[in-house]
Amino acid sequence: MPPIPAGEVAARLESAMPARRVLVVDDDQDNAEGLAMLCRLSGHDVAVAYDGPTAIEKAKSFRPDVVVLDLGLPGMDGIDTCRELRRMTQAPRPVVIAVTGWALSADDDRTRAAGFDHHFVKPVEPQQFLAMLSGAPPAGAV
Repeated sequence: MPPIPAGEVAARLESAMPARRVLVVDDDQDNAEGLAMLCRLSGHDVAVAYDGPTAIEKAKSFRPDVVVLDLGLPGMDGIDTCRELRRMTQAPRPVVIAVTGWALSADDDRTRAAGFDHHFVKPVEPQQFLAMLSGAPPAGAV
């Protein structure tokens, strides 16, 4: 079977899933921009932050449906950033996804305890990631 052209893949994905407001947080700017581009090509509205404090501030105004959060951030790490996001009174609460190189079972336990909804290990498999996004509740959903 011949490969599907990239533009056609993006069009199919865009029509197949509802748009989400996605906040991508990663101190590795290439990783952050790559995930942001994947989300944008799939029809999502995306904001990017490169550290925890900036992510908290952007979340207040952007009000994401989904936060894609690296754990190994300098200063305020992803665990503390997630905890702070969960303390915010924003409703509905965003789905928070760890996207990290931390792949041990104990890391998954730590992310769950901190309030993460999902834990993906880098590199993220795009179709699996986009499928998860399509299942995230949109802003305003009850």
